[in-house]
Amino acid sequence: MIRRLRRRMIAIVLVGLLLVSAGLVFAINWMNLRDLNAQAREVLEQLAQNGGERPTGRSSREIAGRTDVSTPPPKPTSTGERSKDASDISFYDDRAFPDAPSSELGPPQIGSRLSQRMDSASVASLSNFYTIWLDDNGALINWVSDRSDLYSDDEIAAIAQEIFQSGKSSGRIGAQYFRCVRDARGIMLVVVDARVEAQNARGVLKWTLWIAAIADILLSLGAIWLIHRLIRPVDEAFERQKQFVWDASHELKTPLAVISANAQLLEADLGDNEELGYIRSEVDRSDKLIQSLLTLARMDKGSVKAELKRFDLSHAAYSVLLPFESTVFEAGKTLEMDIPEGIQCVGDEEMIKQLLVILMSNALKYSDEGGSIRTRIFAKGDKRIIEVFNTGLAIPKEAQAKIFDRFYRVDSSHNSEIPGSGLGLAIAKSIVEAHKGKITVESAEGSGTTFAVAL
Repeated sequence: MIRRLRRRMIAIVLVGLLLVSAGLVFAINWMNLRDLNAQAREVLEQLAQNGGERPTGRSSREIAGRTDVSTPPPKPTSTGERSKDASDISFYDDRAFPDAPSSELGPPQIGSRLSQRMDSASVASLSNFYTIWLDDNGALINWVSDRSDLYSDDEIAAIAQEIFQSGKSSGRIGAQYFRCVRDARGIMLVVVDARVEAQNARGVLKWTLWIAAIADILLSLGAIWLIHRLIRPVDEAFERQKQFVWDASHELKTPLAVISANAQLLEADLGDNEELGYIRSEVDRSDKLIQSLLTLARMDKGSVKAELKRFDLSHAAYSVLLPFESTVFEAGKTLEMDIPEGIQCVGDEEMIKQLLVILMSNALKYSDEGGSIRTRIFAKGDKRIIEVFNTGLAIPKEAQAKIFDRFYRVDSSHNSEIPGSGLGLAIAKSIVEAHKGKITVESAEGSGTTFAVAL
């Protein structure tokens, strides 16, 4: 029990630390990405409102070595050649760029191709931008940038074509944030290059993951050490309790044997005597209690272990249940058995027989007068199910979780004449746990009580 408690506490702490660290990593990187997106949108807004120029005293056209940004250069009539007349530029067509949320991303393959073509992220930053003018067919007219050395005409033409084909008025392609606007000059694309910021964001993600992993390991080791320190006094107290039960049970066996022997001698001299009958009855009850305590003590100490072997569960069940038929009949009750022949099981045969005796004795004691008891055994996949049902008063809901505790008995039975020490179901649970199984109870008023064991 203490080992299970220790493992459960360690598991809860480790899962808690993992969730907290994962939440911190997510929050840090989400806020970092959110700030990057907000900053990019702000820069795009400034550029769009300023005709593709950063609102500073020095124009990007001057930075790039160009002149007069008020009108884009002429539309090229052939590759690498621009015409001198821009009067044939069409205005922006709403169908080409339907409205879309600024956070919507372009197709993944566009971003990947763009990253492959543009490998100068080491010298680009969010302060870098470029403005592209297109005709109504998406053909490049001209472009300007504050860092024209980072881009070539072919790269800009490919980027512009991908943005145009995406059909979005704003968004992101790879690490390139863009916005499409129109004015008297035609279609204008303003693009902010955020490749360095994207690399920095990946770096932040990498380092936060590393830091979180290291912190998790260190905190987990500290938590495990602390849990062992906290559990140690409880473990020691539990061990002392088990040792006390073991020693006390052994010490009580001798005086009980002496009392029983002297009661038999007195009974031989005095004949039938009511007082001696009471003595013999209490001695027998105490002896059964001590035997149950010794069984639990041996299980707790680990000196009794299940010897797992394949055996015939059907035959073992019949060998236990058939002797009960006469006892059930004498009590004015009925016993039904639904046990197919040849059900095989892997486990300790003697312990399983003891389990059946406990469940049958419990059903016999707590079934109502003239009631019925039904035992059913069947295979369900790789599991073997044992069910013992009896009619009678239902076990209250609040008591169903406690009936497997040691010495616990339902309140209504404490003052009754039903014999018992409250250890039988505790022993049954220990036997089931030794077989890595599970025992449950279902009880409802008018429906009787069913104990089910899955091995």
